[in-house]
Order: sequence, then structure tokens, then C-alpha cells
Amino acid sequence: MVFGMSRGRSGGPDVILIDTTWASVDFLAHQLVKRGLRVHAFTPHLHRPRYLRVTSYPYTSFVEQPLEKESSDSFRAMVERIDPACIMPCTDQALYWMWDQPDHIQRLCLPDVAPAVRPLLLDRALLLEEAAAWGVPVPEGMPLGSRADCDAAIAAGLPVMVKSGRSVGALFVALCRTPEEVIEAFERFAPQGASVTAQHFYTGPTYMAGALFVDGEAVHLYSGEKTVMWPKLTGYAFEMRSASEPTLSQLQKYAESVCKQLGWTGMAGLDFVLGEDGEFRFLDFNPRLWGCADATLSAGVDLYDGLARWIRDGNAGPPTKPRPGVVHRVFPKYAFEPSGMSPWQRLGGLRDAPWDAPSFIIGEALVELRNRVTARIAKARQR
Repeated sequence: MVFGMSRGRSGGPDVILIDTTWASVDFLAHQLVKRGLRVHAFTPHLHRPRYLRVTSYPYTSFVEQPLEKESSDSFRAMVERIDPACIMPCTDQALYWMWDQPDHIQRLCLPDVAPAVRPLLLDRALLLEEAAAWGVPVPEGMPLGSRADCDAAIAAGLPVMVKSGRSVGALFVALCRTPEEVIEAFERFAPQGASVTAQHFYTGPTYMAGALFVDGEAVHLYSGEKTVMWPKLTGYAFEMRSASEPTLSQLQKYAESVCKQLGWTGMAGLDFVLGEDGEFRFLDFNPRLWGCADATLSAGVDLYDGLARWIRDGNAGPPTKPRPGVVHRVFPKYAFEPSGMSPWQRLGGLRDAPWDAPSFIIGEALVELRNRVTARIAKARQR
């Protein structure tokens, strides 16, 4: 364990974040520290390399270990030492790993997922089946369990979306336009241990609804259209435009229908697609902070304040929703991560960077510079 990374910070409640390998989690940590909480990390590795962890890096302490059964003793010792107000898994895998911890540690988890609904998160195809029974529209699709099933999906018409029951963002999701692509995706996804499904491909735009939920109700809700995605059609959101009515209320209704059935308290993001018939269909459930959550700030959603209040007092404050039509370029994805945009377009991503947290911006810029230098050195060595 390493201490003292954020000396001089406030003495508020302690929070442990599990798996801080994503830049969005570093941003979450900055926001919680800014609101008076002490943040610790238990993670396979920190997002920034050691030489870029300047004094403003937000973690009071951290432990770098893989999320395996062998690391549970170290985690239990960390929990006993810190005595946190809550523990937040920041990736899907971190949440699943928490379910292997002792009951008294699981009860500190935000979200504390009831054992009865965990199978629905371990295989999202099961969740979509249940959601349809709860009155939430879902895509048409068929399960793929064999080559014969692939042939049937191909015969039903292409293109199709082939998805694993444990897809995360663009991982284990494939837009297949040819029979060969369907078979290749099935053979690639099937060994993951979850179901594989061929879904109807809807040509409409993709939306998401993310919130701090309390007993299934979206207290601080953000909803918007993914106006720039990479990879296109199946990937991560690089730009968002906040939703207006009646879309906002429709997506809130569907999101709350799912989360009330799950008994959800904590962060979650739900993906939807708008079909050619004008109907929104529920695509996926992200049981954690979603990657474009920084869009909540420009849209006026009190997400981070509400989360800090919930951790501190058990009261998330009055509900908030986004101002309609606010376009937000997700930092650092839009500016730095690979995409089909030109360098000049990507510079536009700095417009919506969190300039009230300059150390975060500088840190991400240095990480990007490190990554580019490393890639060029590796390429030169291959010549």
C-alpha cells in the first residue's frame, strides 16, 4: 500500500474505488476529492504510470494487484485499515470480483447487488429477456449456440449485430454484413462463457440514459444521443447531445423500469437504439459509472455532488435532469483516443475538457504523449 499521494486533502469519508485503469475513473476520483471525500484505489494498475503521478493525483492511498482470488487477503486488509463509507467497483469485472468477497465487505458495495439478480448482469441476454417481460422494448434477436444457428441468423437477413452476453462498450460486439463475419464473431465470442446473440440491426441513432439511482429511481439523470462514436455504430461515445422531451421522459421511464426491478442503488448507464418505427429499444446495461459521465457537468446534472452527498449523508439531494440540446465532447476520448477524426477535429475536444481540474487535463495529455512515443519506438524496432 502506498500512502500520501494527496496530502493536505480534506478529512471527509473514505471511499475505495476498485479498478481505476480507465481515465473516467481518475476523473471520478478528482470530483469526489473536490467534494471533500478521501479516495483510495485497489486496482490492477493505476491509469497513469508512476512517473506521471504528480502531487495532485487524487488517491490518498492505493494497492496495485490483479483482481484475483489471491488478492482478496490484501483487499480485506485494506478495508480493515481504511474502514470506508463505501466501495465502488468501476468496471464490470470489478463488480463481479466483489461478489467473491466476504458478506460484510459486499454490504459496503455501491451498488450492493442482490444475489438473485446477479445472473442477469453476468449474461445480459438474460437481462434483455426479463426487461421485455417488464414492458421495456428490446431488439429482435436469436441466440447463437452453433454453426447451424449462425446459418439461420444469416438466412433471416443481414446485417446483424452479434453480441456476447458480457459485452463492454465495443468489446465483444460486431456489426456483421457478411455470412463470414457472423461466423467469425460467433467463434470469437463463444469461448467467453456467456451467451451469444444475433440482434436485428437498427439504423437509428444510439442513446444512453445514465444516473445515480436510489432504489431504482433516477435521482440525478443524464440522457442523450451519441452523436459521435468510435468505432462507428458499435463503439464508445466521443460526443453527446443531451436529450429533450419527450425522449428524456421516455428513456427515464425505461431506465427506471429496469433499475426498480433490479433494486438498484448506485451508478448505472443504459444503452438504447431508436428503431425505424420510432420505438426505443434497450440494448445494454452498464453496472457502474459510464464512460461519458463528464457530460453531466456541462448539462447541469448534479451527479457528482449527489453521489458525494449520498456517500456522506445517505441523501442524494433534490433530483436533477439535463438541459436539453447541450453538445459535449467527451474528454479525453474525443481529443486523444484513436478515431476517424482529423487532428484538427480532435483538438476541438479540448473545448469541453474539465478546465476546473487542470492537473487532470495535464496528466491525460502526458499519458497521451507517453503512449505516442512508446508506439513510435515499438514501430521503429520492428523495422
